[in-house]
Amino acid sequence: MTEVTKSRNKIHFFKEKKWIMAYWFTKTDFGINKMFLQWAKWWKGDFHDISDPGFQEAYEWVKETLQMSKNEIKQKRHDIADNRPMPKYIKKLAAKKGFYVKKCSTRNHPLKVSGYAIFKNQKDKKPVYGKRFDLTVKQVEEYLNKQEDK
Repeated sequence: MTEVTKSRNKIHFFKEKKWIMAYWFTKTDFGINKMFLQWAKWWKGDFHDISDPGFQEAYEWVKETLQMSKNEIKQKRHDIADNRPMPKYIKKLAAKKGFYVKKCSTRNHPLKVSGYAIFKNQKDKKPVYGKRFDLTVKQVEEYLNKQEDK
């Protein structure tokens, strides 16, 4: 397995994040330093530094993708999102543990990945876990299973 493949495998929503970056840079000036800083701001911990092979691959991909039209990039950003409904067992597990799980709507929040966040209740604005809706179903399940039943 190559270095790039290894780094890609540990980054959740890697393809979606690249489309989000491309979409972001249709609205602002593009450059390698700007992209690294923006990626680190949104998803810190994905890359060690700007020379990380996974980041270099993402940068080259975004640079090439920016040659597409803004509307095409926006559409493809939405197309790559996970639009499947939340599994019913996650809703039940969250309720049993005294939490509420929300799935991100990329139509309303195009600069966030289509993952999950865990809240104390439905009305809460700040999640207790997954602040950028960057949790996978497996991560939500693992977190909830560690919590006490209500």
